This record gives sequence, structure tokens and C-alpha cells, in this order.
Amino acid sequence: MDNKKEYLNEEWYQKTKKRITKISLIILVITIVIGSGLIATGIVATDISKKETEKLNKERYEAAYNESKQNVAEAKKRLQEIVNERATIKKQYDEKQYECNSLDMSASNWLANEQKCSSEASEIYSKIEALDDETDEINNKDYTGYYDLAVAKDYKFVIIIGIVLICVGIVVSLTFYIISKKREIKAFTTQQMMPIKQESIEKITPTVANSAETISNSISNGITEQKNTSNDTQDKLSE
Repeated sequence: MDNKKEYLNEEWYQKTKKRITKISLIILVITIVIGSGLIATGIVATDISKKETEKLNKERYEAAYNESKQNVAEAKKRLQEIVNERATIKKQYDEKQYECNSLDMSASNWLANEQKCSSEASEIYSKIEALDDETDEINNKDYTGYYDLAVAKDYKFVIIIGIVLICVGIVVSLTFYIISKKREIKAFTTQQMMPIKQESIEKITPTVANSAETISNSISNGITEQKNTSNDTQDKLSE
């Protein structure tokens, strides 16, 4: 029996109370530190990702713009070349047409010469048509610079995890702290109700006392009456 552990021991209670309080503070500090770290990491990572994405999009825009600008310059240059080439070929075509129209129809080989001349003129004119088609193609081409728009990574979930962790830590820490202060809370609650209970007792005590006195008197009167009745009966029997 001497080695039996005492659970209802004030020293053991105070040590346990300190341990629980210490645990609640440790939980609070750890969760706040880790949660704050997660929140800060999420904010910094989001900001870095946003800046890097903006820089990348700017680089892609400039590259697309420069490429578009270069394509437009090349197209203008080619159009000017086409104009010069077309003018030269048109002159050749006009000269060939004039040559065909100037053939002597009275000559014996006029038909063969006319067919040959017309074929050569058609070949020259096909070059003009090819240049015209190329001109239309260049004028109708889309020279807008396109690029893939980069999207910044969102680290809000890290921030949310940090906030949730802090909230959970506060709840758990507060729970342990309330457990460690349960005796004080109970004492405070008792002290709050004590004046009301004392007042109730003070009001009830006289009533109870009067009732007890009344009951006591009734019992005493009953006993006295019973004794008197017994004495009367004995007197009658003696006679």
C-alpha cells in the first residue's frame, strides 16, 4: 500500500498542469511558425512567378514584333522588286505583241511564225500573271506577330494551407490551455454562483428552521397527549 501511486496529489497536479500548458504553447508556436512560413513562401513564390512570366511574355512579344516587322520589310522589298520585274516583262510582252502584229501576212510561213510568236507572247504574259498572283498573296498575307502567352503559376493553395494550419494550431493549443486551466475555470464559476447560493440558503434556512420547530412541537405535543391518555387509563384501572 505504501508504494501505491497517488493521483490526487497537488504536486503531481501542478507538474502535469505545467506540462499541458507547455505543450499548448509549443503547438501554438510551431503551427504559427510553419503556417507563417508557408504563407510567406506562397506570397513570394507567386510574386516571383508573376515577374518571371511578365518578363517571358515581354521577351516573346518583342521577338514576335521584331519578326513581324522584318516580314513586313521583306514583303515591301519584294513588292518593289515585283514592280520592277513586271515593268521589264511588260515591256518585253508589248514588244513581242508588236512583233506578232507586224508579221507579213502575205508570207508563205506567216501562220507558223504567228503561232510561234503568240506562244512566246503567252509565255511572257504568264510571267506577268505569276507576278500579279504573288503581289496579291503578299498583300493579303497576315503579318501579325503571334506568340504563346505564358501564365504565371498560382501558389494560393500554399497560402491556404498555412492559414488552415495556424487556425488548427490555435484551436488545439487553446483546447490544451483550457484543460490546464480547468480547475481555475471551475473555481471562478463556483465563485460566481456562490453569492446566489448563499442568499438562497439564507432565505431558505429560516423557513426550514420554522418547519423543523413546528414538526418538533407537533411531535412533542403528540407525545404529551399520549402520556396523559396513558395516565388517565391507569387511574381508571386503579379505581
